Amino acid sequence: MRAGSDSVDAIGSRPWFGRYVDAFNARDYDAFGAYYHPEVDFRGQAATLAGRAMVMEFYRRIHEQVVETVEVRSVVGSTELLAAELVTTLVSKGDWPDFPRGGMRKGERRQSVNFAFYDIKDGLFVRIRTANFSRSVG
Repeated sequence: MRAGSDSVDAIGSRPWFGRYVDAFNARDYDAFGAYYHPEVDFRGQAATLAGRAMVMEFYRRIHEQVVETVEVRSVVGSTELLAAELVTTLVSKGDWPDFPRGGMRKGERRQSVNFAFYDIKDGLFVRIRTANFSRSVG
């Protein structure tokens, strides 16, 4: 089943992507995981992963340690490719010295502006690439 196939929002549109981000921020793993192709190629700043199962395992592990919130600044998309400017905020739930992007202390807040590119096939993210634009720690 294609993510969002039960809605009138076009695949690759801002509302369609917004539902993905809303599900991600709500930790609704079934809903945001439904956007990933089973063979998704994920190349993020903290990990390179192959397949939906690995991506979901990665996010579950990360979310055990930090509260992660994503805000969409801008989106340009089609049924084949979506590009987004995203603000990601991480707040550490506890000390995490081996956090993939460098150790974090309990309560530490990090915010970054990132560019993300999502290749879409059959209504699903088949390849995801992210790049950092700016970072702040507080």
